[in-house]
Amino acid sequence: MKNKKLITTLVTVTVAAVFMVIGKSCNQGKLQMSVKMANSECPIDMGLGGSVETVELENNYVICTLKLNEQIANISAMEQNKEFFAQSVASSMSADKNSQQLLKIMAEENVGLKYVVIGDQTGKKFSVELSPEQIKSLSTAPQSTPHERLLDMVKNTKVQLPMKVDVVTTLKDMDIEGDNVVYIYDIDENQINMSDVNIDAIRANTVGGLINVIKDPSAGQFFQTVIDDGKNVGYRYFGSKTGTKLEFVVSHSELSQIRANAN
Repeated sequence: MKNKKLITTLVTVTVAAVFMVIGKSCNQGKLQMSVKMANSECPIDMGLGGSVETVELENNYVICTLKLNEQIANISAMEQNKEFFAQSVASSMSADKNSQQLLKIMAEENVGLKYVVIGDQTGKKFSVELSPEQIKSLSTAPQSTPHERLLDMVKNTKVQLPMKVDVVTTLKDMDIEGDNVVYIYDIDENQINMSDVNIDAIRANTVGGLINVIKDPSAGQFFQTVIDDGKNVGYRYFGSKTGTKLEFVVSHSELSQIRANAN
């Protein structure tokens, strides 16, 4: 399970981590001082997602530089779908209390936001921006709902798939089906027979490992959004040759208890 964290939560974690620090002196209206304070805290660990390397104020933009963990994220796919990234930034900012306070200060000072994302292995980079005008609109927009944020997370994950989990398992798709957020995996039947797969043991291992997963800053934000939206999490496995299907669900009540135990 530890290799299944989703980069969709990168934005949410970044917003929470950076703007919690920036927001410390925002009530005084001192944006420049607040940004310096945030930069002094860098690098800010985001768990498996990577880290925030710098936070700077330049040319009327707050610029956050992120180092992306390319073991779990395809930076080329992210660059090709920058609009999803930007939407997630906007959604996360409208949902986070520290961000809401900061948005008002940024709007008053006519400042925009820019993310520079750099791959930790390839050095490849891209950037996304929210203009000062977009920041002003966000500062007066209604707060986004958990369901809206979850939809953004799922969209951002889907553009990165397929994602290799291990030598046997590949995450092929992810979707929201009614009350379930479902991970859909392919099992390489050249490596293992589906008849040998003990789905009850996989469920037990998954549930047992979730407490450590949820403690990770990136994965924790994702699962908190799932919980806030009242969803369960489903895991569905298909044999690559036979199409044999095995699946299980971790209920909302189980997730809530695991989250409580992780705190």
